[in-house]
Amino acid sequence: MNIFVLSELSSENNHVGWSVSHSLEETLASACQAQFIYPYWNGHTSTNLFPDAVDQQVSFLNRCRNRLLKSWYTVEVWPELGPGLNILLVVGIRPKFLLSMFALGPVLDQFDLRIGYLLDGFDPRYMNQPPLTKLDHLFVISNQLADEVRSRYSVNVSWLPLGINTLAWGNYSTHRSIDIMGYGRMNEAVHSQLQPHFNQADRDRIYFHSTFTCTGVANPKEHIALQIKLLKRSKINLCFEASNIPRFCGHSPLLYRWLEGWAAGSAIVGTKPRDPEVRALMDWPNSTLELPAKPEEWIPFLETLLDDEAKLAEISHRNYRECRLRHDWRYRLRHLFTMMHLPMPQALEQELAEIRQCLGLSEKVQDGPRVLEEIPQPVEVHEFQGLRSRY
Repeated sequence: MNIFVLSELSSENNHVGWSVSHSLEETLASACQAQFIYPYWNGHTSTNLFPDAVDQQVSFLNRCRNRLLKSWYTVEVWPELGPGLNILLVVGIRPKFLLSMFALGPVLDQFDLRIGYLLDGFDPRYMNQPPLTKLDHLFVISNQLADEVRSRYSVNVSWLPLGINTLAWGNYSTHRSIDIMGYGRMNEAVHSQLQPHFNQADRDRIYFHSTFTCTGVANPKEHIALQIKLLKRSKINLCFEASNIPRFCGHSPLLYRWLEGWAAGSAIVGTKPRDPEVRALMDWPNSTLELPAKPEEWIPFLETLLDDEAKLAEISHRNYRECRLRHDWRYRLRHLFTMMHLPMPQALEQELAEIRQCLGLSEKVQDGPRVLEEIPQPVEVHEFQGLRSRY
C-alpha cells in the first residue's frame, strides 16, 4: 500500500497554530512511510487560514473562482503511483485546501482511494462542491460538524478527533519549575488576574504566558521543541473551550492544546470542551479542572491546587498515561485504516507496541479511544470505485 499525503503544511508556513499538522506529518512519515506532496498557492488573496472573519465573508468572486476554475494550487511534479493500493490523504486546516486535489491533474483519478481530513473548525455552508465529489471519504474534528456536512453535501463524512505524536514527547518528567502556563488563545479575564498576582518580583511562583501578538515564528520546528520543553516543566496548563471562536460556529471539540498538556503530564485547568462526544475522550478523573464560576475564587483555587503537591502529581501521571493510551495519532490512523478496510502498516503496529512498552504494559492491554467504535459510520467499501476494481 502506498500512501500519498497532499499537505497544506508548506515549508513557508510559520504559523504557530500549525503544530497539530507537524505532529500528524511526523506520525504519517514514521508509521506509514507516507510520501508528501506540497502544492503551492497561486491565488491572489491571502493564504492566512486563521482569520478573525469566517468563511461567509470571503468575496463572491473568490467563491465563484473556487467552484468554477479550481485553480488555486499548483504541484511542480505529479506523483508516480506504485504497485498495489495507492491512497491519497488530503490534510488541511480549512475546506479551501481540498481544491488542491485538482493540481494533481489526471493522476487524481488514478488513486484507489481519496480521503480528506480537515484539522480545524469551519462553516460547512461555504464549502466548495467540486472537491467533495472527488473524495471517497472526509474526516472532520467534530461529530456535530460531520452531521452538518453530511446533511448538506453528498459525501461520506465522519468524525475523527485530533491526536498527538506522543513518542516525540519523550519520557515522563518530574521536574516542574513553571507553576502555570498559558499560551496562544487565552481567557483575558483570567490572564488579567494571574499576571499581576503570580509574576510580581518577590513571589516564588511563576505564571508563564505569551507576550507577543503575531502568529509567525522564525522556525516552527524549533518553536515546537521549545514548547514541549516548557509544557513538560509546567504543573498547570490553561485551556479554554472554543465555542465562542467564530470559525468553530458554536461547536466545542477537543483541541490540540489539551493533547499537548496531557502529553506533557500537566494538569489542565480552564473550561472543558462542550461537544457531547468529547466527554468519552476525557472521562478519567481530573482530566480538566474547571475554574470556579466566580472570578474572585480563581486565585484561591489555583493557590490551593499548587499547594497540594500530591494531587498534582497524581493528575500529572494519569494525564501522561491516558494520553498515550487514548490519543496518539497512531490510534486515529488505526481507526481510519480499519474503517476504510485497508491493510494495517506494519510500522504502525510496531510503534503502537512501542507506546505500550514505554508504559510497561503488555500487548494484551486494550488501548485507543473506545468511543470511536460506538459511532455509526456511514460508509461501505463497495462505494469506492477504485477499490472495487482491486478487490
